Amino acid sequence: MITLGIECSSRKGSLALLKDGELLAEKSWIAERVRHNTIFQTLENLMEEAHISYSDISLFAVGRGPGSFSGMRMSFAVAQALALPGKDDVRAVSSGAALAFAVSREGAKEIAVVGDARRGQVWIGFFQALENGSIKLSNDWKLVAYDEISVPEGTVVVSPEAERLTEIFPTIGSARFPHAKDVAELALLQTQPEPLDPLYMHPPVFVEPKFA
Repeated sequence: MITLGIECSSRKGSLALLKDGELLAEKSWIAERVRHNTIFQTLENLMEEAHISYSDISLFAVGRGPGSFSGMRMSFAVAQALALPGKDDVRAVSSGAALAFAVSREGAKEIAVVGDARRGQVWIGFFQALENGSIKLSNDWKLVAYDEISVPEGTVVVSPEAERLTEIFPTIGSARFPHAKDVAELALLQTQPEPLDPLYMHPPVFVEPKFA
């Protein structure tokens, strides 16, 4: 079984191919702005180097954020378009969960994944490492004001935007990014599907149309 993982919720995009759960090939890139041609060209190179055709893929795993709304929408569009001809399975995985999953394999038991939500807020999710090697979101994702943030002692805090959050989280360290390999692995472990939509922390803003 071939799984393609797609992760574009942060400025480090990535793609990964897994065969029967084992990494076959992966590629990543850094882009401050979303460029559609980057993901398509990188995907073509990945498929060619792995000697895999799109018809070989049985599962498409997409990182749904939180993070870059444009990047997440693009990931879903690519996965759903590629899955359509063969009616293959598309699964969504929280990008934050994928990052927590990677950190848990380094020995962390309690993990907080955070990002700068602007407007004086951060988005934050708390995860627990499980005995079976997976992770669990302790509560739902939340938007929290800068001056109301509370992180339990012993929690490892990570973020793709760590450089913006060092004053709030002095021990945060360097930026850490979710990766397509971990998105794909969590999709294979998934027992309950996540919505096939980006996880966008701010509610939509409706602007009433102006008529002449």
